[in-house]
Amino acid sequence: MTDSEVTPHPETPADVASAVLDAIEAQPDVFNMEHWAWLPDINSLAPEESPACGSMLCAAGWTARLTGWTLVSLPEDEQTEVTGVDDDGDEYDTLVSVYAERGNERRLICDVASEALGLRPSETFWYVDAPTALKRLREIAGR
Repeated sequence: MTDSEVTPHPETPADVASAVLDAIEAQPDVFNMEHWAWLPDINSLAPEESPACGSMLCAAGWTARLTGWTLVSLPEDEQTEVTGVDDDGDEYDTLVSVYAERGNERRLICDVASEALGLRPSETFWYVDAPTALKRLREIAGR
């Protein structure tokens, strides 16, 4: 499956989850719940680009990418300021090496994914194993 076969920028949580599942099924070797976005040899992955060999994206990384965000993975010794959202919905600034970027906006990948999938903080599944993440995506997608 090529990127053009994935629904371009799905909007509802069910459509987003379905697009993420389709992308993971098409490139299962890229799916890894241990990395927000591991991008060897490159610093960014635009939504229209295919992940390079050796790249790894978790469910949140796939979600951010498929909803129009560029994933950025700086060298480990570099960080930049991005916007995060706490459990109360308040924004804060934080320094990170891996984040999502769209235009001039830089956000934590987990926050972008939570919003796109319609998840409250207590409903996220970013720190679980791959089978559990896939199960949650299927529930959201209605599959």
